Amino acid sequence: MTDLIITNSLIKQFKSCANATKYKYVDLLTPKMHRSKPLKRGVWFHELLEAKYKRESVTEAHQRNVAKFNRLSLEEQEILGDLPTEMASLYAGYKWHYRHDSSWTIREVEIKLEAELPNGLQAQGKADMLIEDEYGLWAVDHKTHLKLPSEDYRLLDPQAPFYIWLFRQCGIPVRGFIWNYVVPEGPKPLKFKKDGTLYKVQPAVTDYPTAIKGLTDDQLNNPEVRAILDKLENVRYDEDTPQASSMFQRHRLEPSNETINRVVTDITHTSNRYIEWLTERTFDTEHNRQPERTVSRNCEWCDFKSLCISDFTGGNSEGVRHREYVAHDPFDYYEENRASN
Repeated sequence: MTDLIITNSLIKQFKSCANATKYKYVDLLTPKMHRSKPLKRGVWFHELLEAKYKRESVTEAHQRNVAKFNRLSLEEQEILGDLPTEMASLYAGYKWHYRHDSSWTIREVEIKLEAELPNGLQAQGKADMLIEDEYGLWAVDHKTHLKLPSEDYRLLDPQAPFYIWLFRQCGIPVRGFIWNYVVPEGPKPLKFKKDGTLYKVQPAVTDYPTAIKGLTDDQLNNPEVRAILDKLENVRYDEDTPQASSMFQRHRLEPSNETINRVVTDITHTSNRYIEWLTERTFDTEHNRQPERTVSRNCEWCDFKSLCISDFTGGNSEGVRHREYVAHDPFDYYEENRASN
């Protein structure tokens, strides 16, 4: 077990469901197509931001994803929706929202972090960015959520303290952590009736560039439309004012050393339980010792739902594995774009 790697994702998965942990980290399975629309959107938009902050071509990054999308079956494309158009609109909105923000000096993009936990196991992480502003160095993580998380969620999420600890163990004295939140739903244009009047219910997600695009002079002169546009035009990032955007927000966290140590202790304890679980072979079906299933509403969007149901009900699990899953090492993510720290 000396070469065992501990990551925040592994710890989170093991705490959530041992059975899903087996599928992902022991059987090394991943779905052939992630049916989770937010995940596809998140990966796509993350690559656009990576290109932006590396000063590479965002257009080329977008076109690579468009090419992947076009290789999907018509059924898969229908499930995912018009992602090429939506992701282009979302990125345009992101640029507009943060257009006047020059506070970040980008020091590094996609950084691999490694450190030894108190129990001797290797901990790894991959930070999206290291930036510097007038207050010091900050770790940054781009995070896509269908709904912007609450302050309580951020305070309880162990990723920020864990990554701060990893950075500092690597000799990089970050001051804290910045969540760069994005709601990965393409902004929608305003909705008009055939007679040119506005619908009472407008899209839940929109922004100024999308709302004003393509409007006629008559629509622009409509007082109701003007009021919506004036409101949207003022929803723009300013670090000195409260954030009002329903699509883009940035939040800083500066956890105390006590909180950071508490998180590292918790991760160390969970990694010890994970080793015991592996050593005892609790997932050894030959001895009728199956991993525990944690049944909750999270099962609805679990990547391994169909395989779990098949195993539980005695279905054709081998057929499900062959039809819906492929081999994939989840730690490959941490080996890409290795950076020296």
